[in-house]
Amino acid sequence: MELADGRIFFTKISGNHSEEDNYNVDITTLTDDADFKEEDDNDDETYTVEEAVEKLGIGWFQFRLWSITGLFSAADACEMMLLAVLSPVVRCEWGLTQAQVALITTVVFVGMGTMSPFWGMIADKYGRRNILLLASWLVWYFGLLTSFSPSYAWILILRGLVGGGIAGMPHGFTLLTEYLPKKYRAKILIFGSVCWASGTMFEICLAAIIIPRLGWRWLLILSSVPCLVIIILFRFLPPSARFLVGAGRKREALKVLETMSRLNKSKLPDGELVPETQEERGNLKLLFSSSYKRTTIQMWFLWFGTALTYYGMVLASAEILQLHNTKESGGEACKCNLLKNDDYASMIVSTLGEFISLPLNMLLIDLIGRRFTGAVNFMGCTVFFLLIQFHVSQELLTFFIFMVRGFSTGIFNFVYIYTSEVYPTSIRASGLGTCSACARIGAMITPFLAQVLLDASLTAAVWVYGTICLCCAITAALLPIETKGRALRQVVS
Repeated sequence: MELADGRIFFTKISGNHSEEDNYNVDITTLTDDADFKEEDDNDDETYTVEEAVEKLGIGWFQFRLWSITGLFSAADACEMMLLAVLSPVVRCEWGLTQAQVALITTVVFVGMGTMSPFWGMIADKYGRRNILLLASWLVWYFGLLTSFSPSYAWILILRGLVGGGIAGMPHGFTLLTEYLPKKYRAKILIFGSVCWASGTMFEICLAAIIIPRLGWRWLLILSSVPCLVIIILFRFLPPSARFLVGAGRKREALKVLETMSRLNKSKLPDGELVPETQEERGNLKLLFSSSYKRTTIQMWFLWFGTALTYYGMVLASAEILQLHNTKESGGEACKCNLLKNDDYASMIVSTLGEFISLPLNMLLIDLIGRRFTGAVNFMGCTVFFLLIQFHVSQELLTFFIFMVRGFSTGIFNFVYIYTSEVYPTSIRASGLGTCSACARIGAMITPFLAQVLLDASLTAAVWVYGTICLCCAITAALLPIETKGRALRQVVS
């Protein structure tokens, strides 16, 4: 029957009725439009990527993503640890000075520092996934070519190009961050340091097996394998839904979220996916907006101190053992004493220190917040760096190095997590890229501290490291924004 407003309502009567009765209808008279208004409201419901990620929760999608992005971290660690185990060999083979050996490490960080802002800006403008593929190809290709280096000059050129590719790999961390609900984000990201530590241990074990038998060129070839594995598995790496929405590619973003929903066996929110307020992506000027200027400056210093500290300890651990071997052999001028099996064992033990930071930081990161967790780790580095200067047994010295490696891994966790959380999607990769560039400045300097200055005076070297770590601890505690429990922002507010 037709009502006054033109709507018709039919209600089928159930039960035992004649066929004729089955077509009888109840006429429902509505005094208002409540039911229709409710239906209209449902049609108007919307949700953002942030809300979708929170509702879809944790599942197979994140596990697969964590595994692939973890390979980026492991490959990066292999290339970094390679610098430490390679130094004694090329120094002996080509009769290099300490400064020349340090320069091999420095050119890698020059490449990284030069390319980091570029990769970050491109990742914000064109997507995280695209630059990760290109970076993987560059690291694999130039890493492989380094094994054919005919001279010291070619090693410098090719390792610098490898560094340029490595600069793009941290954006795997950015991609993972953007798919993690805030309740689990920090803990899962911290657990990612397992991949870095595993890559480091893989490289040390590989060096212990390959260098004495096949030489350093085969070590370079085999060290490029993790990047090749990444390239093979790349088709399983999703693009960033947050980036896609911000770029106006809503249909592609929805397709990724539907895949996430299927893999996690959960349901997307009701309604339509909508972007938050959009703004220009990859605009470096926004890093110095009133909301982020102080944060950006402080984070640049913290990244500088983090890289200086971590890579300094990685390089210094090999150099301290090398100095020990030099004294044992009578102090030969070229210091042509290769690392022995006991030395590789000591490096593996000290690398295990990177695993001890996991439970400590998982406990602290959500208990006392990101800023104070960073401060605690920097203070730990300060104390144990200063203890290294004392004349102790090799076992106790290994323990000090073990603790520095643990706390320095903790500060790397802190700066990566905080940087990815504090900046909005529109400049997240740019923020990470510029911070990474500042880190590479510290990494460029650290070979001359850990290899040249340490060779002249161990005490002077550890006091430089200890003082910088103390300044960083204060800076971390004074950061203006605490990101604990904070949703990832889409734009600068």
